[in-house]
Amino acid sequence: MSEQPTIGASPVCPSCAEPGADGAQWCEACGASMSADGPGPVNGPPCIDCGADHSMILDGYCGECGRKQPGERDHLTESLGSIIAVTDRGKRHHQNEDAFAIGSTGNRLIAVVCDGVSTTDNPQDASLAAANAARDSLVAMLDEGETDIEAALAAAIASAQRAAAGIASIPGGEGPASTTIVATVVAPDAADDTLVRTWTAWLGDSRAYWLHEVDGARVVTQLTEDHVWEQSITRWLGADATNTTPELQAFEHDAGGSLLLCSDGLWKYVPTEADLAALLEEQGSAELPLALAESLVEFANESGGHDNTTIVIAVP
Repeated sequence: MSEQPTIGASPVCPSCAEPGADGAQWCEACGASMSADGPGPVNGPPCIDCGADHSMILDGYCGECGRKQPGERDHLTESLGSIIAVTDRGKRHHQNEDAFAIGSTGNRLIAVVCDGVSTTDNPQDASLAAANAARDSLVAMLDEGETDIEAALAAAIASAQRAAAGIASIPGGEGPASTTIVATVVAPDAADDTLVRTWTAWLGDSRAYWLHEVDGARVVTQLTEDHVWEQSITRWLGADATNTTPELQAFEHDAGGSLLLCSDGLWKYVPTEADLAALLEEQGSAELPLALAESLVEFANESGGHDNTTIVIAVP
């Protein structure tokens, strides 16, 4: 059995050489085991609840008080010029199973939102892989000169399906990883600068909206129709998906509006166009896209936070 190195009567950390208290098992300076053959230093923040050293945090939970610690995806924001994204774990889920991916090429903005299906294995991995695959495919095809946006979207969804289907299942688990997806390309009309065009592809119940004003009043137009039957989604991505051909819609809008994509963590609290328009009126002070997105996430959490919430706003 190894012994603790000592200076006089005090044990010394074998990793950083800091003196420790008598009988200490972990170094308070670096988190390493005070045993010479124990694990090395464990760096990181202490428990958010009881303050226990990071060495006591195992698999995301504090070994002292049991509190779930913040995860890398609990709250993320990204800004890319005139397109921003926010995702948040909410109050009830132990992890964030939503994901977003944003991009641009020329004057075209690309937005993707995926919502992992909680009743499947590793939904957080499926959503992230699918979102990134769809965005990367769209950027690559549009950069290479593809002019058929709907064809590019169909190819992007196919890439997302391959990515989601490739996520490993858990032996004896819930079933193959699954996720919804909504992906949109938005750009000014090439021939008329008073118009904006959107092309949207989706599977499941993550939504796309066009936000604009008519006679000074907020107006919301839903661009997608949920693939849902009796509160269950009927189309998704994943190894067990039976129909991965996306629904596609192209629209023409007056310039001056913005695109909003979101998971059901938001829209279930404002299910109709009128509900969302009323909420946007209430959030009128949050005019900048990031401030608006953060305020909508805050609204979802204050309304119960029963699900993860993801919001992307693009201003062409």
